[in-house]
Amino acid sequence: MKFMIKFTLITQKFSTMLSNTRTLKTDYRQELRSFLNELKNRELNSSINIGLASVRLIKKLIGESKWTTAGELLEILKKEEKNLFECIPTETNVRNVWKRVIKIIKDESVVIEQRNQSKIDSLQGNLFQSNICQNLALSHNELKPIMIEALSEIILELESAVSSIASQSVEHIHENEVIFTMGKSQTVEAFLKNAARKRKFHVIVAENAPYLDGHQVASNLQKAGLDVTLITDSAIFTIISRVNTVIIGTKSIFANGGLKAYTGTHSLALAAKHHNIPLIVCASLLKLSPEYFANTNNLPELLPCDDVLSTDFHPNLTVLNPSFDYVPPELINLFIFNTTKTAPSYVYRLIREMYAIEGDEDELF
Repeated sequence: MKFMIKFTLITQKFSTMLSNTRTLKTDYRQELRSFLNELKNRELNSSINIGLASVRLIKKLIGESKWTTAGELLEILKKEEKNLFECIPTETNVRNVWKRVIKIIKDESVVIEQRNQSKIDSLQGNLFQSNICQNLALSHNELKPIMIEALSEIILELESAVSSIASQSVEHIHENEVIFTMGKSQTVEAFLKNAARKRKFHVIVAENAPYLDGHQVASNLQKAGLDVTLITDSAIFTIISRVNTVIIGTKSIFANGGLKAYTGTHSLALAAKHHNIPLIVCASLLKLSPEYFANTNNLPELLPCDDVLSTDFHPNLTVLNPSFDYVPPELINLFIFNTTKTAPSYVYRLIREMYAIEGDEDELF
């Protein structure tokens, strides 16, 4: 019943969102309607596809909206972002794309004036920078070609993210090692398959109940020629001591380096920490989020309890089926992104570079 009430509320928000865009051209409204329906029906089956669909939506909005300056375009994007995420507050990867585009516009509008004094070195020169201002009067003709190029670069980055991450696999997987993974991730699958071209190793896959995504992952890896063992989730702590490295994907990465990961990942991370086994996370930069887990919008959504246990089992039994686990940064050893690899303590620096100009903290949190 709770799930049906929540589904009805989301549908009502979708209708309100679409009615608020009536001042925009029909093409954008149709694109928005299609995008929201695909998210609602879970037709976008990967974060990359969600990111690409988000870029197409923004591109349509920029092309069809009436704006003459960078300031007017920023206002349009911020208004649409606010309306959109009142409907889909849990879709952090969509929000990441919007914030990244807003940051690009601000970067192009920034003019830095330095004081009239010589630089002693690059570090001290940065300390002496002042009078940071934004030229939000940048015209439509000046900004539009810049935005077209920037959006094209984001699309190229998203399309090549999985292959870029997979190409780093041989640096982290060695001959005759035992690798453990959990959760259905196209990125991790590609990572392991690429390593198998040059290394011989064994992969252990947790089945990841109640949806048993691990069965499909194990099948895909076995078909690619890897040596695979599928285990139940209850056997993780028993098996983990024989593992060399744990490699997982994630749904999103919070600003403190924590994970919004597949259900059951927290238990796996605790077991790996107990046995001093390194845990590596493979993810595209798209999944870096400027939000913290403490934000109430980031609390796990409860999925239908019937997926775990039939409600006919006992009328007074409460069954919880959270949509994700939060994994704190102290349980993670390394992040492998499509352009770099880093420790959890460096994630905040990457987020600042991607989503905000220095001194613009209010736009982040």
